[in-house]
Amino acid sequence: MVLVVHDPERGDLRELLDFELDLAFGSDENAFELTCAEGLAPAEGQVVFVDGSEYGGIVDETSYDAGRDATGTVTCKGRTWHGVLAGKRLLPDEGSARLSVDGKAGEVLASLIGRMGLSGLFSAAADDAAVSYTFERFCDGYSGLKAMAEANGRKVAMRRRGGKVELSLPPVVDYASKVDSDLLDFTLTSVHRCVNHLVCAGTGELEDRAVVHFYADSAGNVSHTQSLFGVDEIAALYDYSNADEEKLEEEGRKKLQEYQTQGSVEVEAHDDIDVDVGDVISARDNAHGRTVTATVAKKIVKVSRGVATYSYEVGSETTTKTSSSGNAESSGGGHAYLAGKGLSLDGYTFSAEVDAVALAAVESKADEARKAVGDLAAGTVGDVAAAYPVTVQKADRRVTVGVECAGAGDANAWFA
Repeated sequence: MVLVVHDPERGDLRELLDFELDLAFGSDENAFELTCAEGLAPAEGQVVFVDGSEYGGIVDETSYDAGRDATGTVTCKGRTWHGVLAGKRLLPDEGSARLSVDGKAGEVLASLIGRMGLSGLFSAAADDAAVSYTFERFCDGYSGLKAMAEANGRKVAMRRRGGKVELSLPPVVDYASKVDSDLLDFTLTSVHRCVNHLVCAGTGELEDRAVVHFYADSAGNVSHTQSLFGVDEIAALYDYSNADEEKLEEEGRKKLQEYQTQGSVEVEAHDDIDVDVGDVISARDNAHGRTVTATVAKKIVKVSRGVATYSYEVGSETTTKTSSSGNAESSGGGHAYLAGKGLSLDGYTFSAEVDAVALAAVESKADEARKAVGDLAAGTVGDVAAAYPVTVQKADRRVTVGVECAGAGDANAWFA
């Protein structure tokens, strides 16, 4: 496997033959790490890719060792093509609640690429198949494309071709007849009962709170009708505090559907198989007569000295849990922070800058405080007035006040 180093302004620069690449994409990460010789390493902002494949991305940072222990290698980290898409948001048009698409797959992809401002990097493969979808509000580009593909029985594929990354929506491939213990090392988990009753709680307080119940039957079909009772019923709470009943109807159904599963598979593939995120694989255990089918959620590719190995994560961890305790999910709006003068918020970090005017004000306050302390240290005493005869004596930092009260003797007090 050969890795190409590409500069957006100058084009393809060179090919790397000796390198270490660790790349992961799908349900999370969507990032890569590349280690190669210092003189051949790409710079920040340059692109690396395996031509004709899905493997590649943009270098965001580089690091190297200096001094006596220098290795002569550079480690580059960055976003895969998937990570670039995940860094964008599919926003609805002004005045619209949701972004909806409907049309030929190739034209829909092209319009979404343009909407995200990525026409310089991505292109859309021609495809006349009809697709339609309404996106979640403010979803990221990669998650949105995957959801659209899944809703239309397809998957998101990308290949570096003709100077761009070509996006397409090919049909999902079912590898059930191709994948067995000869090609996979797998751990199979079979689930008899998963969450099948979802209590969806929305806006309001106490008895006025919006509540919707969803149920799943033994086949995983979701409705408002309960068919599993007693020990077969497993309930969970979906706490969506800012959703009305209409929103709960939509989101609650989808949430319970996510919980429906017959099991999970942890897979490590041998070199003989290379599948895409979104494809379906099955693991068969002939000794016990068990078969579990799952969708590839994440793909991990490691390349060392030109040889690639693949591993996969399939299904969703949350769908295999059978515990009925706790919440299914808690959703709600975040708090808005308003930065004052000299303050900025980057991600989750606040930074502050103090300008000359603000610094001068602080210095003035400090001078006033120093003067007040100096006056006290000098033992400054003002006039003392009283209704009875008073005597005042000062020794070092102590001031003694004597008051002659009729019939009460002398009363003394001191101030330091």
